[in-house]
Amino acid sequence: MEYDLKKLDKLAKKTLSAKRYYHTQCVVQQAQKLARLYGCDEQKAMVAGWMHDICKEIPREEQLQWLTKCGIILDSVQESQPKTWHGMAACGFISEKLGITDPEILHAIRFHTTACGHMTELDEVVYLADLTSVDRVYPDILPMRKLAETALKPAMKEAMRYAVNDLVERSLGISFDTFQAYNVYMAY
Repeated sequence: MEYDLKKLDKLAKKTLSAKRYYHTQCVVQQAQKLARLYGCDEQKAMVAGWMHDICKEIPREEQLQWLTKCGIILDSVQESQPKTWHGMAACGFISEKLGITDPEILHAIRFHTTACGHMTELDEVVYLADLTSVDRVYPDILPMRKLAETALKPAMKEAMRYAVNDLVERSLGISFDTFQAYNVYMAY
């Protein structure tokens, strides 16, 4: 299926703040680059990039409504971390409002913040694109970006190590999805 990337760009620009829109542009560019490097569907990666944060700035109550429409039930850790809801909410939003129902795209968007135990290469590309886009600034971003552009599975292993360490340092719970992802990637 062909997707109208210009339409998605316009929707993102209209819906998101300037800062979030810039981040989204950077994720799309990085997703396209990583998809090309790893032989993933570039268009699907770009669709997921444009839509991954489309619900990030809507009220939490509205995010919860989208989760309910999708039949997504949050566990206690997920309930305590509303910053992760937007990916799940986006799945319902883009399905209903845009007719984007490709399960690969929806899965990549849903797990772009938490990861999960059974990630496809497209999931990994979108996750890493969000983590390593050119607008990201955090300690060790340069080695992380280089690793993402060199070796997909080792990059995910390092990303999971980083994510879990960050959650522990901030005394936050680790969702079941992130916990499973961590265990899977530590085996690489």
